[in-house]
Amino acid sequence: MPRRQLGVAALVMMCALLGQSLAAPADAPVVSIEGAAAAGAPAAYITALGDAVSIFQTGELTAPIRDAAFAAASDAGAAAVTGRGFSAGMTAVRRGATTIQQSSGPGWGFPMSITAFPLEALGGILGRSIAAPISEGTVVMGQTSAGLRGAVVGDRVDLMTAGGGTVAFTIGMVAADSAIGSTEILMSTQQASLLGAALDTRVLIYGRFDRSALQTALAQRGLAGNSKVRIRQSWDAPDPDSTMSMSRTKALLGEFQMNYSNLTELGWTAVDDAWRNQYLPPAREDYPAGIKAMCNKTVKGDLTAALQEVVDAGLAGGIDVANSNSYGGCSPGQARLARITQSLGSVSRHSWGQPIDINTITNCQGCVPPMDCRIVRIFRKHNFAWGGNFLTPDGMHFEWVGEVRNMLQYPSKYCPNLPGGQVQSANVPPPPTSRGTLFADDGLVQE
Repeated sequence: MPRRQLGVAALVMMCALLGQSLAAPADAPVVSIEGAAAAGAPAAYITALGDAVSIFQTGELTAPIRDAAFAAASDAGAAAVTGRGFSAGMTAVRRGATTIQQSSGPGWGFPMSITAFPLEALGGILGRSIAAPISEGTVVMGQTSAGLRGAVVGDRVDLMTAGGGTVAFTIGMVAADSAIGSTEILMSTQQASLLGAALDTRVLIYGRFDRSALQTALAQRGLAGNSKVRIRQSWDAPDPDSTMSMSRTKALLGEFQMNYSNLTELGWTAVDDAWRNQYLPPAREDYPAGIKAMCNKTVKGDLTAALQEVVDAGLAGGIDVANSNSYGGCSPGQARLARITQSLGSVSRHSWGQPIDINTITNCQGCVPPMDCRIVRIFRKHNFAWGGNFLTPDGMHFEWVGEVRNMLQYPSKYCPNLPGGQVQSANVPPPPTSRGTLFADDGLVQE
């Protein structure tokens, strides 16, 4: 894994919040949530959904960005609210007296992506049918996530809190992933606060408004083109460098549990042996171009094909093998929890052995990526997204997404795809995202 530089202050805060607070003792009380929730403001009567625009940052939502987003929404006559995206450890799924899924023991949990909005806004954002069960004090689970654990409506989900306890929520609805923005669990911000998830991570602008007027307002308020802000619109086209949701990642690469009670200073911790033995090799394996990496077994075939095509195209010289084998790779055989968007943590995608990092020095995080665009497009052809167009550019990072990405025409800032999926360089536009994946990154960190 690359030895990236993380701020000491952020690490200390992460350890304080995660290392000690998420380690629930064996006899920690389980708080059960019963009864209807109380909205903080009158709910608007919505008969049909309008558009939605998500504005978020790499870290905690800052006041200047929040205020600018609300001002832009007001300029365009649109509604806006703050929301929260994070992950929390799930310790059990229970159906009455029967345990459907259970973590290994105290401190162990299955990371779950969670999205939260104020109760009074949920109907306008996602529809009355989605908001209704949450207004009754239950949560909504995505269909893919429910299928992974055999969960159904009425089951209880035990989630770890930032204070060392556990809160049990009832599943009030199992919804299509696209209906809830591809998160795993949707809840109200009031419910999220019970977990200790108090940090806002996005502003969501929603409703029926003039798209051009909003885009103008976002530009005038300094948000459009701001390198510290990602804007996703429900009408955007597919982005070749968008990444998978946590539920889809688990469905394709397996669901692990991680030891929240034993995080290192950098947030690394153990994953369960059963998942590791099934999905990771025991050590780094040989790949074309001289690369050695420990990658998820599901990814191995596509990574082999991508690197072989790089070799066949005469581009192997564009890969610094010594650096990649020393500081890059896919996985160290552990999971990492980073305090990036929320105090409860965001899970690194390297935890799954899903991405590979190459040329880590020349393509450092946050730097303008000099990666050869021909190599980028070859990887996209073989089911990878590229980190060079992440909110924080990460040109070393090639992330497996399970689908071909070299044909999508989108105004990518760096290395846009060429017409017909060609590899050679040229100036061509790139793509965005749709309503169905607006919250797909919640609970995950793009690195």
